[in-house]
Amino acid sequence: MKRGETRPSASVAAVSERRKFVRATLVGSALIAPKSGGRACTAVLDNVNKIGAGLHTKERFPSNERVTVSLAFLDSDQVEQQEKLGGTVAWVRPWEKKGYLVGVVWDELVTKEKNRWLYYYLEETLKASV
Repeated sequence: MKRGETRPSASVAAVSERRKFVRATLVGSALIAPKSGGRACTAVLDNVNKIGAGLHTKERFPSNERVTVSLAFLDSDQVEQQEKLGGTVAWVRPWEKKGYLVGVVWDELVTKEKNRWLYYYLEETLKASV
């Protein structure tokens, strides 16, 4: 590092690091529920990657709230498969007077062993976009 240059902050480095996980568009219904036991509500999933997802919902979830997000997938035999992922609400923003945009960071990185359907969706989608 040269004299007079500033070192990037930890938060800037984290954002750069996070961008390694490309977002895949996945539009579909989801269910989001507070882990504290509050009422679950429906949401629309907009995008997803191995570290989190973007959704929109009519309900407001506070930042840092621990949640469970349930997603449904159709397998190759057109049978519905469901996955539940734990996460934390990273941010919330008002969305066009229709509700809220919500960013959720998963508690654990999506893996083939723990999140079979989401993992394969991400793998296939990202391969096709290269």
